[in-house]
Amino acid sequence: MPRVTELLNQIVELVQQYNSEEWHKVNLDPGLTPKQIQSYLEGKSFTLPIEIIELYQWRNGTGYGSLFPSAESGYDEQEFYSLASALELGEEWEQDFTPIVHVLPLFGFEGTYYWTVLPETQQELATLYVTDEADFDTSSPNYPSLTAMLEKQIRRLKFVWKID
Repeated sequence: MPRVTELLNQIVELVQQYNSEEWHKVNLDPGLTPKQIQSYLEGKSFTLPIEIIELYQWRNGTGYGSLFPSAESGYDEQEFYSLASALELGEEWEQDFTPIVHVLPLFGFEGTYYWTVLPETQQELATLYVTDEADFDTSSPNYPSLTAMLEKQIRRLKFVWKID
């Protein structure tokens, strides 16, 4: 099983076990097939890092609610963008803020976005940035990969819920 999928499943298991009263509010859309993902990329001058492909094969965003609980264990503030929504929002950002790079927002939380730069050629890892729209020009990476962000999320959940 790919590492991203393994970590996402671990997060779901933790949330179901330690915060099940909130988990029922989350509606994750089914994952996409490789062919569906490729259809979104037809005619584009970029590709998705392998980690991002794994993310969208696992689930294609949320119909409502959030993938990750906040520190207070709520779900209603964060959004996990479907691939179609993420590509559309990324195109808007490119027109308004980042005309020389392709960006893909993955998650949004109260005006703060988790996003990555999309490469022209296939890469394994997706460097993640956490910022608001106005800070694109001065952003520096917050996580070296989606895997690193998910690992940190698991550590945070275990700390908040006092899990050994």
